Amino acid sequence: MRNDFLNMSVLRYNGCMVYRLIDKVILAGLSVAALFLLFGKADGRSIIQSNEFTIACVLAIVIALLATEVFRNQYVSAGVLILAGVLSYFVPETVTAVPACVYGLFSDSRIEEILTKWHNRKNESKDDWEITSEKALWLKVLLLIGACVISARSYVILLVIAALLMAVKTVYMHRVEVILTEKYDNVRYDAQQSKRLREEISQNTDMQIRNATLQERNRIAREIHDNVGHQLTRAVVQLQAISVINTDEKMKPYLESVSSTVNEAMTNIRRSVHELHDDSIDLSIGIHEIASVLKVRFDVTVSTSIESPVPNDVKNAILGIFKEGVTNIAKHSNGSKVRLEVVENVTFWRVLVSDNGKSPKVEYSRPSDFTALEGEHGIGLYNINSRAVSVGGRTSIQGGNDGFHITVTIPKRA
Repeated sequence: MRNDFLNMSVLRYNGCMVYRLIDKVILAGLSVAALFLLFGKADGRSIIQSNEFTIACVLAIVIALLATEVFRNQYVSAGVLILAGVLSYFVPETVTAVPACVYGLFSDSRIEEILTKWHNRKNESKDDWEITSEKALWLKVLLLIGACVISARSYVILLVIAALLMAVKTVYMHRVEVILTEKYDNVRYDAQQSKRLREEISQNTDMQIRNATLQERNRIAREIHDNVGHQLTRAVVQLQAISVINTDEKMKPYLESVSSTVNEAMTNIRRSVHELHDDSIDLSIGIHEIASVLKVRFDVTVSTSIESPVPNDVKNAILGIFKEGVTNIAKHSNGSKVRLEVVENVTFWRVLVSDNGKSPKVEYSRPSDFTALEGEHGIGLYNINSRAVSVGGRTSIQGGNDGFHITVTIPKRA
């Protein structure tokens, strides 16, 4: 966005420069025409034949136009105008360069600043600043009067007035265009900010709804487990006790049938409770909770990019991998930074547990490498690979001077 505004500013500046160049080309043509019309005859001969200063005057017009365009500084423009006025006293033909100097004087950057300040104060409805208080503007007016006096005898004063009007017109139009474009940019920026805020609010609302849903699932799972499950367990125990003390052989099949039904109900409820609990686990929240134990010693970065639902067994495997990885870092790492990352790709999930601590150079990626770790030494890394294998994943572990990195890829199921 910032680059767009910068490009717009460059385009606006280039457009204004084109307008000034068009004005100066027109002014140069009129000044050269005035040179030939006003000083073009002497003893019946043309100016080229009778006046050796003709080419010099044309060059003076061009130089005045170029100098005021290249520098666009009020002191340069004033100096060029004063120089042209002094030369016109000795060589009258150089008075035709005065309009070019006047145009440069009233189209420099200082005039743009004055007009911008005037516009801003006007829009703010503040009257504590008047445009007539600008000393630079009064200096330009005095120089303009001097230019009119110098050029009055040769009628070049008409070109001086035309140059003044052209300069003020171009600068004013440019400033108005800049102000309007800036307002448009501000409105567009505010609209983009509003859109971004709406998206954030929407995302926060969705997250709150999801958290509320997960909490409700957890509550239901606890209620079923604590109440219904407990009561069914009591029923199972009571049926077993009744079966032990029962002496009526006719009642025995009925008691066994009821006991079997209650046991089956208990199994189904237990399964439902586990599923509700697994669904209530948010993978991102779980990873942040696991990472919290490292934040005392390490600079921890957690990054999760998960768009689609994660199956419960994959979710549990990923959380288990992070728990083992974090435990490994807490015990053995001598680094200062830790990165935990889950990225969802089109066909697989990628899990990364990484720290910048120095370690012996190791590389495990084949099944035989992890089989050799089974036992007391390296049991954490072996468990990480076991969890990955349980959901069809692969594990790659690399260690060295640049840190210890555990990468697990788990394929998505069709």
